Amino acid sequence: MLQIDGATSAAERQSPLVTAAQRLVGRIEVLVVEVAKLRADNASLRREVRDAVALLESAGSAPANHRAAHGRAASASKPASGRRRRRGRAPKGRATPAEVTADVVRAVLVKLGEATASEIAAEITSAGAPVGGRAVRFLAERAGATTRVGEDGQRRYRLG
Repeated sequence: MLQIDGATSAAERQSPLVTAAQRLVGRIEVLVVEVAKLRADNASLRREVRDAVALLESAGSAPANHRAAHGRAASASKPASGRRRRRGRAPKGRATPAEVTADVVRAVLVKLGEATASEIAAEITSAGAPVGGRAVRFLAERAGATTRVGEDGQRRYRLG
């Protein structure tokens, strides 16, 4: 057994396990203080968010009050509600006008020679049938147009 004389201090006589436990307790105490600070910050942030939401809600209801102040009847304006009304699904059907066909796209390609889908769509739209580039890409394939990527990185369509 190890002899301990009176000249050594109590700190030198502690085991490594006790010193490790004391360091661990010190670190835990520091963490407890940090968690308390973070909880206080969290509470103040929650208050700020609640205030901001209340401000946005009051701003959202302000136009209804504004309209009523300008002579419109209160019953004519819609009641301010917290929920938005969902839109129903759009009816399925053809978005492209029926008169825009692959033959129309082929005729525009004959006129222009080579063009992007948006250029073809602009030409057809200026003729009176509003159409988008996405529909033109679909119709150009049906019209037998060949596709190549131009120097600007856009797809270009041409016949032959």
